[in-house]
Amino acid sequence: MSEQEKMNQDVNAEETKSPAAKESKPAKAKKEKSSKDKKPGLGKRMGRFFRELKAELKKVAWPSRADTLKKTGIVIVCVIVVGIIVWIFDGIASAVIDALLSLFGQ
Repeated sequence: MSEQEKMNQDVNAEETKSPAAKESKPAKAKKEKSSKDKKPGLGKRMGRFFRELKAELKKVAWPSRADTLKKTGIVIVCVIVVGIIVWIFDGIASAVIDALLSLFGQ
């Protein structure tokens, strides 16, 4: 039977089906995973992750030692300044609360 005859038979078969049969949905075919669709094992994925990690870390522009020390000093100074400011406000708040408690009684 030629390809054309097979196609004609399919078309004729569809025309002769009842309306209910036309409306029904065909069953979905199950997809079987082939060997290339499977996910690689945990060891291979971890190995690839660390190889990519090493490649990315080589691309990073690391700061010089002097630059790192300079920025570390700035951070330490800022932490000390903020600590002093918090200490001052804590002392003021404590004094205000003590004054209010002594003014209105205990």
